[in-house]
Amino acid sequence: MTDYSNWKIKQSDLEQKQEEYTEVADWCNESGQYHIEPVGEYYAVVENPAPVPPTDEEIRQMRINYRREHIDDQTAERSRKMANGSWTDEDEQAYLALDAEVTAYIEEHYPYPEQR
Repeated sequence: MTDYSNWKIKQSDLEQKQEEYTEVADWCNESGQYHIEPVGEYYAVVENPAPVPPTDEEIRQMRINYRREHIDDQTAERSRKMANGSWTDEDEQAYLALDAEVTAYIEEHYPYPEQR
């Protein structure tokens, strides 16, 4: 595959080079690392900026959301069954295993900066 990372054309030549521009744009979209933007009198391939790491608050919210999606229903069921006396040792073991699994996933995939 052709490397277009240093490609550019004069903006005034766009009409005559539309097919080439489209090919380069497709290459940029496929790689996800580059885009085309006006640079002075040219259209040029430019590397995409590095993604901004999430803030501590964004990480905290992602951790909360993951826990909500994967264990909150079981936590609510645990509370109901404990209140009516039907929560068993087997239920507790299954719940604790799920909690450990969810916690391990969160710590691996959503670490705070000091944990990275």
